[in-house]
Amino acid sequence: MKCKIQAIRIALVLGASVGTFSTHVLANDAGLYDAPIPADKSLVRFLNVKLKNGVNLDFSGQKFDVDPVALSNYRLIGNGSYKISDDASSTDAKLEPGKFYTVAVGADGVGQNGIVVIPDKEVENPSKSALTFYNFSTKPADLALRLNGDSKVLFKDIAPAAMASKELPVIDIGLEVSEGNRKVTEIGKVSLTAKDRQNVVVVETANGPVGFLAATGIDR
Repeated sequence: MKCKIQAIRIALVLGASVGTFSTHVLANDAGLYDAPIPADKSLVRFLNVKLKNGVNLDFSGQKFDVDPVALSNYRLIGNGSYKISDDASSTDAKLEPGKFYTVAVGADGVGQNGIVVIPDKEVENPSKSALTFYNFSTKPADLALRLNGDSKVLFKDIAPAAMASKELPVIDIGLEVSEGNRKVTEIGKVSLTAKDRQNVVVVETANGPVGFLAATGIDR
């Protein structure tokens, strides 16, 4: 048990020492996305902070429906500068070729303006998986890995409206999200593989913070 957690810890240290090279993403993610990303496109997905129905986003005249789920699949959108708006707020963003973005709508925490555009971290090693953590609750949150009763904090004190991401070895593991001493959610087992890259999203609800697990996908 301790050896397995130690192996994960070593892999994280090694992964943290590797730089980011966007040109590698097109080749390395070919297995995940089945085809290279077109040179004139970016990949964008939506994070529905309020889990509301009837949410729409306007990208400088292009209309997109946002489903009432914590995290959508990625979709291809043309590169360039956009004014992104809904009925209540707007923000400016520049989408760069082959990059990945998560657009959160409905964010209303301190320093948040309704729409938050997050550049996602790119996966470099095609043999590894990745775990990404988005915190849209009102307090800093932690995410821990759990294996056979042992635990290892992977992301600590992630601020509201922030994201953290790590490449991980292929493994079946449990996850636990907490805010201080309060457990937000616990996932008994999730498979992390090169084609099953996972995301944990924490949002604030009327009953307090809730965590959701969503696999990375793309709409074609």
